[in-house]
Amino acid sequence: MKIERPLASYQDNKRGIISLTAGCALFTVTDTITKIVALTFPVGEVLVARAIACIAIIVAVFFFAYRTFSIHGAGQKMVLLRAVLDAGANVTFVVALTKMRLADLMAINMMSPLVLTMLLAFFFKEQIGWRRWSAIGVGVIGMLLIVKPGPSTFNVWALVALSATFFSATRDIVTRRIDPETPTLVVTLVSLASTGLAGLGVAVAAGERWAMFSSEYLVLIVVGAMFLAGGSTLAVSAFRNVDASVVAPFRYSLLIWSALSGYFVLGEVSDRLSIAGSLLIVGSGLYMLHRERVRHREVAARSAVR
Repeated sequence: MKIERPLASYQDNKRGIISLTAGCALFTVTDTITKIVALTFPVGEVLVARAIACIAIIVAVFFFAYRTFSIHGAGQKMVLLRAVLDAGANVTFVVALTKMRLADLMAINMMSPLVLTMLLAFFFKEQIGWRRWSAIGVGVIGMLLIVKPGPSTFNVWALVALSATFFSATRDIVTRRIDPETPTLVVTLVSLASTGLAGLGVAVAAGERWAMFSSEYLVLIVVGAMFLAGGSTLAVSAFRNVDASVVAPFRYSLLIWSALSGYFVLGEVSDRLSIAGSLLIVGSGLYMLHRERVRHREVAARSAVR
């Protein structure tokens, strides 16, 4: 027997949208800082240092505010599964970040809402009409313009970025299925700890040689960790008790911030094909959002008639 999941309220979705948009702004700062540091220090070391700094900041702030600390619910299967997926998303994303332009990487990452919709259709039997499938197809074309699958222009690192997108989309689905009573802070901390462990795994597998961070880079890591901690908490909150297919398209705000940061901070300029691909991905996502609004109105109308 299939159990219908009740539609989230307008206020729930609004809260999710605001949380996700704000989180994306914080993530852009973190990504910019991470790229600057990871171009000088090994990826595994950066991931571990960032995770430790994030955990320390979150625990300190929480204890200062509430004079207590609890990790109730940290051992739940959905919480641990989300942590593993989040670690996979972070590792593949940071690796691709050191090899690609920030705006191009973000554009591929923007495939996440489209991938999420496909996963909901294939594994959770959510009804996806031909219009939304068409939007997904347009998004795939946009992604190919960035990947450039020709023999002389193929960007293998774009496939690493695409794997981060699949990790991210699956993580968001799992987030919706975490017990609502589990504190968001606990989910965030478990995910950060998992990312730190994944960073150690990368370091061992790649035979990294770590070096002490200079004071300038240490400050950058701490600042980046502060923004990541805030962004991670907002991202978890964004997908709690909401309609993921409604909230997820607001990840596209990342593309605006990353383009500005890439140009003004990193001095990066995307080529015309990549820009065209990015626009197709954004357009398909916005159309997906429009179709979701139409679907919700239709469901609400049928419920009113009954």
